[in-house]
Amino acid sequence: MSDIKLYPIRFIEPVQLKDGTLVQLRPIHPLDGKQAEEFRGKLSAESVYDRFLGYIPKISEKLVDRLTNIDYSREMAIVAEVHNENEKEVIAVGRIASDENLAVDFAIIIADNWQGKGLGTILTSYLIDVAKEMDFEKIYATVFTRNKGMLEILRRKEFIFRKEDEMTTYAELLLK
Repeated sequence: MSDIKLYPIRFIEPVQLKDGTLVQLRPIHPLDGKQAEEFRGKLSAESVYDRFLGYIPKISEKLVDRLTNIDYSREMAIVAEVHNENEKEVIAVGRIASDENLAVDFAIIIADNWQGKGLGTILTSYLIDVAKEMDFEKIYATVFTRNKGMLEILRRKEFIFRKEDEMTTYAELLLK
């Protein structure tokens, strides 16, 4: 029998932002490479730095493949997209990835012009629910301490914080 990774359509869901914009949440797909590259172009250096805890000057083809061709049983990347005229535009990506111990590392990145519209809270809540449905026991993130917006979202979701060093804070939430 072949090792076919079935696309998890159960994680496709429309949501509405605070300003009324309709956004489609869906799992990332291996064919999303071109959209991933376009999305990278909508991010400031600060947004990339905050997401990856360091600067990535250009997204390589190998990294695009790694980020879009995932094992849906061990990780999930949720794309947030809007419809513009005849095409879809990726405006955010949230990701959880297993560390082999029934826990998942969590991160989101939102295009700069879509920040402050409630999408971070929506993606965080959604990925917590996805992690629970995938039977993970814990979700965690490492966040720059200066990233007050993300830390506030995690605080409202009742994550527990531990300062790692002068620059970073570790946040975790038990799911069971």
